[in-house]
Amino acid sequence: MIKVAIIEDEKNEQEHIKQLLNSNGGGYHYLLSFFDNGNQFFFDFQYGLFDLILMDIDLKDRENGIQISMRLREIDPDVCLVFITNLAQYAIQGYRVNAFDYIVKPINEYDFNQRIASISKMIEERKKEKILISNDGAKVAIAIKDIYYVEVANHSLIYHTSKGDFKTYGSLKEVVKDFKDRNFSLCNSCFLVNLEYVERIQGFSVFVKGHELLISHPKKKSFLESLNIFLGK
Repeated sequence: MIKVAIIEDEKNEQEHIKQLLNSNGGGYHYLLSFFDNGNQFFFDFQYGLFDLILMDIDLKDRENGIQISMRLREIDPDVCLVFITNLAQYAIQGYRVNAFDYIVKPINEYDFNQRIASISKMIEERKKEKILISNDGAKVAIAIKDIYYVEVANHSLIYHTSKGDFKTYGSLKEVVKDFKDRNFSLCNSCFLVNLEYVERIQGFSVFVKGHELLISHPKKKSFLESLNIFLGK
């Protein structure tokens, strides 16, 4: 299921996009949410809420699609953003907000289906590189590449990431199992480290993005071996 937000203030265009997505081939299924303007969209928006955002540029609100997208990128720099607009001359501005593509109105059904199928495939591949956790009552998608290290403390898991810290419940043993084929290694029984962010080793300490973590005596040999293999790659 691919979660799609459509920011479009013309009801007939909303219906047209809905029909195109519901009839799109390729075996993809879409959960659609429609918004008339930026205020509606940002009411409960958070990082990872949507997989794909289809944005009209020419909105009859105080904010156009480019302005909304600039606010969007402050919250979620990763979500796939596609402009659907009759203002083709302004679509180039989409690169300022890291837009993936743009589709010109009136929408050509064949072209739309081809592009959406290709984008959907990319999104599904991306989703394999993310994990979904419960944090403060909300579901949060975290890109594995953004995780510095995972800590277990008082029966809770804390994901220390480039987006901040996220606390949830679970077992570090299960996280180790899930990250088995990735570049993570235990430096002790409380910390699972992303080897990509190791800055230096000093005695029985490893420094990960400015954080000093203890390397236990039983784990030091295997941790250093994992780090050497990673660096060798």
